[in-house]
This record gives sequence, C-alpha cells and structure tokens, in this order.
Amino acid sequence: MFKERNLSDFYWAYADILRGIGIPTATYDQRIMAFMTVKLLIDNNKLKFNFEYKKQFGLTDKLYKKYKGKDTKETFKNIIADIENLGQNLNYFTQEARYNPSESQNILAYINHPKVFILDAYIEELENHYLKMVLDIYTYKANFKNYPKEQYKDLYEKTISRMKKLSGDLTGQHFTQKSIIHLMCQQAIKQIIDNKTIAIYDPTSGTGSMLMESAFYFKQNTKVEKIEIYGQENHAQTWLLSKIFLEISSLDGKQEGIKNIIAFGNTLTEPAFSKGINGDDSFDFIIANPPFGVDWKHDYDTVVSNMKQKETNFFVVKDGKKIITPRKSDGQFLFMQHILNLMQKENARGKRAVASIISSSTLISTGSKTSSEAKLRNAIFNTKMLKVVIEQPRAMFTNTDITSNIWFFDTEASENIKVIKADNDEKPLFSQHTAPQDKMKNAYSENNIKEILKLINNKKEEKYISKNLKTNNLHGIYIYNEIETKSVLEDINITDIEKSIQETLKKISDIKISEQSYI
Repeated sequence: MFKERNLSDFYWAYADILRGIGIPTATYDQRIMAFMTVKLLIDNNKLKFNFEYKKQFGLTDKLYKKYKGKDTKETFKNIIADIENLGQNLNYFTQEARYNPSESQNILAYINHPKVFILDAYIEELENHYLKMVLDIYTYKANFKNYPKEQYKDLYEKTISRMKKLSGDLTGQHFTQKSIIHLMCQQAIKQIIDNKTIAIYDPTSGTGSMLMESAFYFKQNTKVEKIEIYGQENHAQTWLLSKIFLEISSLDGKQEGIKNIIAFGNTLTEPAFSKGINGDDSFDFIIANPPFGVDWKHDYDTVVSNMKQKETNFFVVKDGKKIITPRKSDGQFLFMQHILNLMQKENARGKRAVASIISSSTLISTGSKTSSEAKLRNAIFNTKMLKVVIEQPRAMFTNTDITSNIWFFDTEASENIKVIKADNDEKPLFSQHTAPQDKMKNAYSENNIKEILKLINNKKEEKYISKNLKTNNLHGIYIYNEIETKSVLEDINITDIEKSIQETLKKISDIKISEQSYI
C-alpha cells in the first residue's frame, strides 16, 4: 500500500509503470488524465464506485455481484463499461446531445469514448498486477477529497505542466494567469453590475479556467446572484475536463457545481451559440484567449461559405464584393470576427454586451494598408466597439515571454480607442509575480489593475503611458510609435552637470596648487 504523500506523486508513479511496459512518453498525458478524470469524480462523491479493489470497489454487494469478473482487471473493465449508469449527486452533468461528441446527453458516457478517452484500452494494456498498482497510486497518491474547490480550475495547468516536463515538451500550452483575467473582468464590471444574470461566454474555452475564474471574480465583486457559463472547445479530452471541473467546483462554497453548457466542436465551422444562448437570452460578457498562429486552411471553404450567407456567424469584411479573410496560417481574427458578430446581434436586440480578447501583439499592426489584416482592422475599428487596447508586458505566460495585447470591446459606441502601454518608462503598470513559474515572471497586482482602470476612464492622455486614437482611416496601431519612450536626455539635469563640472575643475585646480606648494 502507498502512503498518502504529495499530490504530484501520482504523475511520476504512473509514468514509471508506463515506461516499464513500453508506452511512448508522448502519450502518457492521455492515460494519466483518463484515470484522473474518474478519480476527481470519485473523490467528490459523484460516482457509486471507487478504486479500492480490495473493498469491492466501494460498490454495494448487489452491484459488485453484477460487475464481478474473474480478476480485478475484468471487474474494473465491467464497471467502466457501465459508468454511464453509475453516477450520483450530479447537478450539471447532462446537456443536450447537440452539444456533445455523440448522441448521449450524459457526460459520464464520454469518460470511456473513442473521441475522448479510450479508458478500456488503457486498462487492457495493463496486466492485472500493474492495474492494481495504478489503482493504488490513484487511491493513495491522487487524493482530491480535500482539494480546495476554487482551485480545480488550476489543476489542469499544474498537471499538464508536469506531464510536459516528463516528455520534455514545454510548448503549445499558454495558460492565462488569474491577474490577466481579473483585469479583463474588472473592465466589464461597470457595464454589467446591475444585471439580474451574468452570462459569460468563451469560444475557445479549454478546461474552462477563464470562465471559472471570471465567474468567481464576478461572484466576489458584484451582488449578482445568477451566474451562468457557456463555452465551446474543439479538443474532446479538454472539453470533458472542463465539464468535470465545473461540476465539482463551487462559487460560494455551498452549492456544488456551476451552471454551464460547454459545447464540443469547432467554433469556426460549427459555432454552438451563433444565435446567443437560446434566442431570447444572450451573453453579457465574452472573454477569450484564442490560440496564436493556428492554421485554419482546412476550414477555409466552410468559413468563407458561411460568410457569404445572409445569416452568417462572422463579422464580414468586404473589399467591393470580395470577402476579406485573414492569413490561413493564423485564425485569431476569425475568433474576433465571431465575437463581433455576436456583439452586433446583442446590439440589435437592444442589449449591451462587453468582450475582452487576448491577441498576439502583432495582430494589431502587421501588414501594409493594402493587406488583408489592415483591411480587417480598419473595419473592426470602424465598428466603434473597440474601446481600449492594452499592450501587456513580457513574461505573462508560463511557456512564452512574448508580448500580447488585450482588446476591450463594448456595444456602446466610442469615437476613440484608448491605447495603454503597461511596460512604460513613466510608471510601469505591472509587478513581479508572487509565484513565478517557468517563463511567467510578471503579473498585475490589485493596485496595478486600479491604476489601469483609472487610465481607461480618464479621457486625458498620460505621457509615456496612454494615448487616445481617432478611428477614422485607422488601419493599424503601432503602439511603440504612438506612445513615446522617454529619451535618456530627459533624465539629465543640465544644471547638475554644470555644477559637477565646476566641482571637478575646482578639485583639479586645488591639486595643481597643492603640487606647486610641495615643489
């Protein structure tokens, strides 16, 4: 039996077994996560069984008799094959099949599913004694029973980070730290604080961490009682984890689960919420960190075909009759066009909506005036929905230290775009991260966020920090040109230099007089 130790131990313990039976390192994460999804539900009392095979897997005598096989492996496989019927205390674990990978409305069905985790295959590859070892590892090393519910949203990042280190791959996962999300939410609070319900949407929702952190933030900083979450995710395993984290988390520490619909699928080709939530209710706040530099050439025909329709899912930009699309090597603009389309629909309903979107720093400036990117930007600027752009400092993400921008949109029109440079020469608007990790060294403190909000709400410009830009004939924003850098000469006081020179000359004169006296 294993002693209960650090939570991280189960990554390495299971990895040792996988290494011993010849499983490729690159596929460890799928297996580790598959068992972890089940254990998360077990430790939150959401399943009628557990991993304690020596105690009938925690089943009643009647159920154990039903699933019992010739050995532990066969018994466990029988249980997993019927996991859809072994749930308990579930609040938001069913949703319409159109939002799911296949026909079942029950989310438990996707724990062992060819599009998500092939858990039965992961069990089959283990000999009986190895399976017992794995079950013991998850029973005694991966204990989530007392895991803080408000931290489940961070668990995936911690897990992935460790597993990436196992394989030596530290690329491709750029998680959004809490302080960025808090800034994105704080800018929206003023516009939605009086709502009866706050409906939050993320079109690239991942494990739901941005959605959950937004919900926590609004719960703590507003009096709005009803908070609902909506998202879409194209990676099936990540989609399932988001459903689990939302089921076992709590906004108030009392009511378990956060009301949600997380759709599985490609937001660009099959957006689940293109007409809002249900046609009558719609989104109040949209938050997104779309993937940077993701190729969308395989979706090109579907996207362009949709753009030609009257009821399109995108904010469509045309040059004459020609539809303008972004480069096929980077789909960031498409997600922004999807969000703007939703916001325009909100506006047509007479409802105000706000959005906060993270992009690469180059998205706002790359290309000449005749490029597709410049034409897209010009059309976006001309909607007058873009209120603020913040250039973030470097080292805000764990696996990259590139700079990025946050775009703040509001259906209430604005003639100007406020541009703010966080890493400026006058008064830096960021701090050292209190818990730096890998390349993530910086963050926004509460005071930083307050200062940024003051700048946003102040109509005046702050030299070296912020500037107001007119949207007329604007095709790109070159922040390094718009916001001056302090000249080194400005820090030099001529009077002080003159005084220093005089003092030096006097010292030289005194030395000469002293030498002459000595002679």
